[in-house]
Amino acid sequence: MEAHLTHLIEPSQIESELEKIWDSLQGTNKMRACLFNLIIYSKKSQRIGYLSEITQKIIEKFPCRIIFITHDETCSSHDLKTSVSVLTADEGEYEIVCDLIEIEVCSKDHPRVPFVILPHILPDLPIYLVYADDPSEKNPVAENLKNLASRIIFDSEGACSLPLFAKAVLGYHERCHGTIADLNWARTEGWRSLFASVFKGESCLEEIKHAKTIEMHYNSRETNYVCHTSIQSIYLTTWLAVQLGWTLKKIEKPLIFHYESTFGPVEVSLHGDYKEEISPGRLLSIEIYTDQETHYSFTRRGKCLHHVMIQKSSPKVCFLPTNYVLDKDVSGQSLVKEICHTGTSTHYTKVLALLSSINLGDLLS
Repeated sequence: MEAHLTHLIEPSQIESELEKIWDSLQGTNKMRACLFNLIIYSKKSQRIGYLSEITQKIIEKFPCRIIFITHDETCSSHDLKTSVSVLTADEGEYEIVCDLIEIEVCSKDHPRVPFVILPHILPDLPIYLVYADDPSEKNPVAENLKNLASRIIFDSEGACSLPLFAKAVLGYHERCHGTIADLNWARTEGWRSLFASVFKGESCLEEIKHAKTIEMHYNSRETNYVCHTSIQSIYLTTWLAVQLGWTLKKIEKPLIFHYESTFGPVEVSLHGDYKEEISPGRLLSIEIYTDQETHYSFTRRGKCLHHVMIQKSSPKVCFLPTNYVLDKDVSGQSLVKEICHTGTSTHYTKVLALLSSINLGDLLS
């Protein structure tokens, strides 16, 4: 996968320069394709490289026109740089190739962005917006981009405060027509499916309702593009509480959630462990202890980390271990999932509603 002929141009030359590139590729085995418009909006930071990487992963699955907008808020001059290129998605007899329009803008020309990109959104195709900044911060340009989108994929990693992030995303969902998604929510899908399969029967569901203590361990390894490694585990514990009808009573730091269930108090503690072999923030293990002395253990296997060993025991019986296979952790996979999905998850909005009610700092420090 590679980019062809990237160079700076004037915004008015975007379409003509793209046509020149395509003319130069005539007679080759490259096929132009586009299923939707993908707008990526982010402040200039170390995460730009990561966003570029996952963008290339997207076109392997879904050919699209990519409009990549980078806002450099440290620059106060009138400066708007535009470049165009094409990205090759497949190698083989016929290569699928997609348009890439890149815009880097300073603060004074920031308001021009919606007007610059509007002529280059392909009509009659969906518009997906990956919003990689904090939606709780006031940003009129971002609001205009959101109004264009039929689906917004938020990135909670960019949040400074998770409760404020939740309020902002819910606010958008209530007042706008587009559907919403979240990259970190997508990354918990495997564990949510695991729990749904283990506790699907009436008797098993009754057992999890009797939970007294839950310990979750997540990968605390930070990188240049991920520093809020607790978000996925916070999402998962909040999802459990919402689905089981628990009431949040208080939160202690470091990250101990106290709930009240029909059967009494429930304590959920989140612990960060360093794991080099797994992506930052991923769940490593979950231990559940019930007031009936039943113990559930969900632990990644050392030699095959996308396999989870499930063990259940009680004072009377110890069940044979079973194995559950999570999707392999591939860069960009969460974005692919959220593009595949349709609508807005009611499970996700209920999680946001509970998180938005929390009044305890930012939850991420």
